[in-house]
Amino acid sequence: MAHFLPVLSSFILVFSFLPLLNKIRKNRSVSGLSLLMMTFGVAQSTYFIAFNLYFERFYMALPFVVTGILSGSILYYFARYNAERKERVQLLCMLAFSLIPFTLLANPVLDTAKVLTWLTFVGLVMSSVRVMPQTYKTIRSGDISNLSARYFSLQFVAGICGLFAEFAMATQSIAHILTFVMILLTNAAQLGCIQYYKMRPNTV
Repeated sequence: MAHFLPVLSSFILVFSFLPLLNKIRKNRSVSGLSLLMMTFGVAQSTYFIAFNLYFERFYMALPFVVTGILSGSILYYFARYNAERKERVQLLCMLAFSLIPFTLLANPVLDTAKVLTWLTFVGLVMSSVRVMPQTYKTIRSGDISNLSARYFSLQFVAGICGLFAEFAMATQSIAHILTFVMILLTNAAQLGCIQYYKMRPNTV
């Protein structure tokens, strides 16, 4: 179960991103999409990947690898379709800033295992807030042209798989459990916003 569920979650994540990526490629735009959500998606995935690889929880690393790569793909389309040179620099700076805590690993005084455990809680914070800017942007603009309900619903299902996978692990990570719980809550909130604006389209 601990091996099967992360693999299943990875496949679900791929299918969750596909409609979103297709919309972006079709519209040649990422308007209405929060880049902070995708930036934090890349950063928090990196923290959890490092933790799971170090502690040889290889299967649990898979969903975060998928999330990191596909979130990075959306950032690539932003740089390709919408961003000016200044915005590309800002994006790189935002990514670099979100990964600054990794520099703690260079401190020889600190224990690597403890640092990586702390970093998962940094990832937890990013995972907790990453959908909030998107929800705020949706409420403020009413723009759901590039948003996919399937993306958020499948992210919700992937979160359920991840949560049960973590419970099935021999040694559980509190940060992982809380992260999957926050994934469920934040994606449910975003789904609610999308459904609301489908029922009441923005007339501005």
